[in-house]
Amino acid sequence: MFPYVEHPVLEIGSYPLQAFRVLALTAIVVEYTIVVRRAPRHGFTSDQASSLVAWGVVLGMISAHVFDVLAYYPGRLRDDPFELFRIWGSLSSWGGMLGGLSGLALVAWRRGLGAEGVLRFLDLAVYALPMTLAVGRFGCALQHDHLGIASTHFLAVSFPTGPRFDLGLLEFLYLIPVSVLFVALGRKPRPAGFFIGLFFAVYGPARFVMDMLRNEDARYLGWTPAQYLCVVTALAGAALVLRSLRRAGA
Repeated sequence: MFPYVEHPVLEIGSYPLQAFRVLALTAIVVEYTIVVRRAPRHGFTSDQASSLVAWGVVLGMISAHVFDVLAYYPGRLRDDPFELFRIWGSLSSWGGMLGGLSGLALVAWRRGLGAEGVLRFLDLAVYALPMTLAVGRFGCALQHDHLGIASTHFLAVSFPTGPRFDLGLLEFLYLIPVSVLFVALGRKPRPAGFFIGLFFAVYGPARFVMDMLRNEDARYLGWTPAQYLCVVTALAGAALVLRSLRRAGA
């Protein structure tokens, strides 16, 4: 069983700098760095990649909060309509991923990249996503903000109140081999759409199972909002992988 670690906080004067905030910022830097460095080999300039990633990050942060409030905490919105605009508040990883990628696709399209160019750039962005999410989820694991059900499983955490799953930790551990897989596959050229499809095909089922271990998340007909997205994106991802491989072999 994993030992419980108190969330590290560095006091800078009167400002408490939490490890989660540092790692969240680091995750953005990881995504930006990987995409910009790999951009030239995919037919994009560093300036193009830098600008598009910046748009994706901003739109992703906005959508992460909006989706979180609408899907998980609608009561907050009823009590205070301005909650929707407090983007520094609670966040949803699914909202951030899907909103960020959708916004990125729209900006890339308006800049004249065309359908094939948009798909290639999204593939580049999603290639970096397992590494980016791993850093972010490590922050979640330190902050312990995704508590799961009580368990004595060897992957559980020995909390002061009793052992239970820490879902941030579980996702972090899962994303490590996924990141290694992507790095290995990224050494050779892959057809456009391959990494988008592969990511959702391998992330969706694992995240669906992890959400079954959640403790207090909102549920609709027994499933969390994320679980519905897991099913849809996993099926779409598998189809996209097959499509890209068939196009490569044609």
